[in-house]
Parts: sequence; structure tokens; C-alpha cells
Amino acid sequence: MPWHQGVSDTLFEIECEGHRHTVVWSAGELLLPDHPNISAEKVLVALGGPKPRCLDILDLWNFALSDAGFIEEWAPWYKADHQRRWWLNTALERLRSEGVQDFLYDLPRDKAVKMGEVVTTLPHEFLDRAMAAVVDAADKRGWDFAPSMHRHLIEATKLRARRSLVQALANQRPSVPNPALIPFTCIVELLDVPSVSGRLSGRDSHVEISLHPRWLSRVWARGVSVHVGRFTVDLTEHNGVTTLHQIEWSEDNGELRPSLVNCHV
Repeated sequence: MPWHQGVSDTLFEIECEGHRHTVVWSAGELLLPDHPNISAEKVLVALGGPKPRCLDILDLWNFALSDAGFIEEWAPWYKADHQRRWWLNTALERLRSEGVQDFLYDLPRDKAVKMGEVVTTLPHEFLDRAMAAVVDAADKRGWDFAPSMHRHLIEATKLRARRSLVQALANQRPSVPNPALIPFTCIVELLDVPSVSGRLSGRDSHVEISLHPRWLSRVWARGVSVHVGRFTVDLTEHNGVTTLHQIEWSEDNGELRPSLVNCHV
């Protein structure tokens, strides 16, 4: 099934043509319900008419999917940081007016301006979904990202995997005290078989997980990185059956050891 099946819709409102219009993400598509005939409006714009703000948003979305440069800024932020977004607006204006590039260092200046518009205009939840679309498309192509983009996706995977692991360990029974303090190593590489090792045993606790970066779209973006209290390392589908490959902790000589189990959903 497509990565976005079952992912909840999200929306935000903007000022457009003197009214409050709604921009909706649903089932992998950006929708403009207040503009029922987008093709006709594009023709009018091409003939010199004013461009509705909603169409600007649609263009930003499509450019984000085709270029993916926004991921450099998105990767290290798990949720929207209002102070950071305020700073980005200031940095974007400085880039436009003075040519000083204080962010999106891996992009040429013109693309940094465009991607700056993306990250300051689209809500963080939309960037999450744009990332998943980009990663899913690249995975189908054979993972042809440039080294810099691959580096940012590794960073994003490690951050979100750690958050998910801490959440899963908080549900562990018997309970694990202070799961956020457990040493955690996440190895992100282009291997098809994820793995887990380590133990939960007081001061000797440690966890090491190997993930493919497509985990971001295949697992995390679908909202199943933690399912029924267990961390999900991968998701596969066969003959219409979706299987989550998850970490289960079992007691062994007074400590907890990890193993991979399957959960059909």
C-alpha cells in the first residue's frame, strides 16, 4: 500500500484574495478546496492575471517535492520550533535583501531562497509529509540522493528513532527507569535487513539499532514507529498483509534482551 494510506489529513489556513482559505493535505495530495478549477486559474495567471496565494502554496509544495532541499532544515527539528521559525523568516529576508546565506548551506543561493519560503510557509506537519513523499520516491528509484542529502536523512533518522525508542521503552514491562538516559546507537545504512542488539541491565544498559533511511517514510511517517508499545524497525507487505517488524524485550538472567518479532496489522 502507499506510504500515506492511513496517515491522517492535516490542514492550515491562509489569507487568499481577501478571504481565509484552507490548504489540505490528504492521501498524499495537496488540495485547495476553495479553488475548484485550478487549471482555469492558472490560465488566467498566465494571461497576466493576479496569482492567488493558494496557488503560490501549491507551487511551493510541488517545488519542495521535486527539489527536496527543505530537508536540510527539517531534519534536526522533531517538531515545529516557533523561535526557530521566527529566526528563519529573518534569515530569509536577509538572504533576499543582502545576499547573506545563514541557513540551507548545501543549496545554491537561489534555491535557498525558494526552500526558505517552503520552510517558513508550510507547517511542520506538511514538511513531515513532504519528506516522506521524497524518501518514498527515492527508495523506488534506487536511493540516488546526493551525499549531502543522504547525510541529512541519516541525521533525521537517528533523531526520530531515538525519540521513538524512548517512547517504546517507557511502555516496557517490567518498567525501565529513565529510558532517555540509556546509551543508544543508531546505525543508518542502505541495508535491507534491520537489526538490534544490546541489553537493559542497570548501568550496563545499551541499545544498538541498524535502520535503512527509508524507515522515515515506511515506518515513522505512517505513525507506527511505536505500535502496541514496541519499537518498529521496518514494515513489509506481502499478499495484502502488512507486517511490522518490532523489538521485543525478554528477561534473560535478570536482564532484558532484545529480539525481533512480527506483528500483523
